[in-house]
Amino acid sequence: MNNIKPVKKPVVMGIVGYGHYMRTNFVLRLRNCTSIKFAGVYNRGEERRKQAEEDGFWTTGDLDELLALPGLEAVLIGTANAAHKEQAIRAARAGKHILCEKPMALSVEDCDAMTAEAEKAGVVTHVNHPSPYTDGFMKFREIVQAEAGEILHVWHRSTRAFGLWSQGARHVQVAHPENSGGWTFHHFCHQLNDACLILGSSHATRVYHLMQNSAGAPSEELVNSLLTFESGATAFLCDGLSIGPFTDMGVQGTRADVRMIEHRIYLAKPGPPDPLQRPGNLTGMVQLFDAAQHGADPHETIGHVFAHAVRGDKNELLPFRFIRDQYRILTALKESAAKGKTVDLKWA
Repeated sequence: MNNIKPVKKPVVMGIVGYGHYMRTNFVLRLRNCTSIKFAGVYNRGEERRKQAEEDGFWTTGDLDELLALPGLEAVLIGTANAAHKEQAIRAARAGKHILCEKPMALSVEDCDAMTAEAEKAGVVTHVNHPSPYTDGFMKFREIVQAEAGEILHVWHRSTRAFGLWSQGARHVQVAHPENSGGWTFHHFCHQLNDACLILGSSHATRVYHLMQNSAGAPSEELVNSLLTFESGATAFLCDGLSIGPFTDMGVQGTRADVRMIEHRIYLAKPGPPDPLQRPGNLTGMVQLFDAAQHGADPHETIGHVFAHAVRGDKNELLPFRFIRDQYRILTALKESAAKGKTVDLKWA
């Protein structure tokens, strides 16, 4: 999918929010995507608007003015997490397709409202989770689907190289949980989304969640979860802040085990009979695969996939309705941490 061709006519997109992450990460990378053409920037604060103008964009402090631009087809929403609901609903009512930065919103009710308005308007939606569009994740998922058999267990452990509060770090989303939803909503949503994609389901039936923070941190910095899904598979997911980054993701299946550590994938399958003739034992055969990023940046890939969906082509996006179910799980996780016990979920 990283070799996806650009659309013939680029999608004209407006940028909603021009904070540090949007400017230096998402927008910077999407400017290299030939399937997207940026029309302008809405930002409430004047300082960020001036920065956008210096970067070559037309700007406005009025969202309605951006939405009314002639030829505008879509918006990229990257404001504070708590603002996504209102802006997505206004964009949907204006008939604009929506590419929304994660987290989608800070409550299931807000996600429901966004989903309902978008589906009523018939617009394309996507919530930004870059991992599924990387070479490594796509290769990992391909091997799992071909080799693992029935999935019994998924694990995903990672840390973000930023540092803890006690070490002097001041991550803005930890400092302001009222806007971010805390680390569980702001960043752990990535681990949950990856697990749901691997399992092919966003329906967890039982969850247990632990949240930790270092001395003085206003919200959680480390989270650990154990989940059971409708299929019977379990998942152990961990995420948090650290002084050094690492990622370890894996699947235990009925036919094989698959594990990805950084830029390498390990496939372990049953081998020949045990040479030591230990009763009941199997030997294992391990194959190695490259998981490094060789294709386009995942944000560029997302831009191409989103544009193809807008043009009516088949897409592999993460629409509001799919992600909305995951926020039922995230909410249950926060409830579990608050109560200190497991929480059950029921799905209609």
